[in-house]
Amino acid sequence: MRKSTVVLLFFFLCAGVSRLSAQSLQNTAWKFYVESLHDTLTLHIGVDTSFSTSSSGELIARSHYQVVKDTIKIKDIDGEYPCMEGEGVYRYTMEGDYMTFHIVSDPCGNRSEALKEVRFLKAAGK
Repeated sequence: MRKSTVVLLFFFLCAGVSRLSAQSLQNTAWKFYVESLHDTLTLHIGVDTSFSTSSSGELIARSHYQVVKDTIKIKDIDGEYPCMEGEGVYRYTMEGDYMTFHIVSDPCGNRSEALKEVRFLKAAGK
């Protein structure tokens, strides 16, 4: 009985940690530089959608996203430079105020090139 209680508690704790990781991106904003645009963009992450804006406020791309553990799936919807080729899958890591995307797969060369190994800086006030 005691062993099954410990095992059950372990699974609940693991589920809680996984849930915290997924929620940590919600309602945040991150700045990153895109060489091909010669501009610093801001990635705004909401509950299930995200959007990137240029330094002048222009909508670059709006996307649906889904987080599972340390993986984010991104599918663009619209914007000035959306990638309509399909869904990009990235593993992300967070260290302090920085986040990095590591490509798993992405049929869109422009998006994968813009996000590949970029260090995002958490925007102030978020």
